[in-house]
Amino acid sequence: MQIERFWEVFHGQDLDRLVDKAHEDAPLSSEVYQVQVKYLNNEYVLTAIYEHEVNVDD
Repeated sequence: MQIERFWEVFHGQDLDRLVDKAHEDAPLSSEVYQVQVKYLNNEYVLTAIYEHEVNVDD
């Protein structure tokens, strides 16, 4: 098994809603590994980093 990470970016005014959306939109068999938040141009920019296990054939 190998761990694969990928990210998705969310923009908006309501930080609580963005965090909820990041968790709700997580693809099946993936979970939120890390969240990074910045406040730019009067809105929050949330980067959700997801991870999931991938089968690697030898």
